[in-house]
Amino acid sequence: MIRLTRRPPFPGEWNHELIWPLLLLAGIAGGWGFFYLGLETPGCIFHGITHLPCLGCGGTRCARALTQLNFWDAFKFHPAFFIAFIIAVHWTIYSAIFWLRRDTMCLRFSIQEGRRNKLTLFAIIFVAMHWAWQCYYLSRS
Repeated sequence: MIRLTRRPPFPGEWNHELIWPLLLLAGIAGGWGFFYLGLETPGCIFHGITHLPCLGCGGTRCARALTQLNFWDAFKFHPAFFIAFIIAVHWTIYSAIFWLRRDTMCLRFSIQEGRRNKLTLFAIIFVAMHWAWQCYYLSRS
């Protein structure tokens, strides 16, 4: 369905081995500064109207748990953010190896034709399960 392939970069293609690790490091630095300064996030408008968590609710608590290296609580507060963070850390490790080796072949994901509908359905199911978990867990904490 989704393949990971090694290939040379296309002309004009973004340098993913540079962009994504820099964004991760900027996010970590920004998050650390945010928590260090003791800043608070504004209230969630969606939660205020519906009394249900939005898809982003729990993200700050997840990030705060990650800064304390409490991975289980981070996952419980916001599974999608936690999974995205873990993938970003792995991609950053790959990027460091890529740059140290001075590799010319980059890793890229590709989706087989005819499988996009299945991937879209999977994404919708994942988002629905994620939101159901947030409605369950965040209403208890």
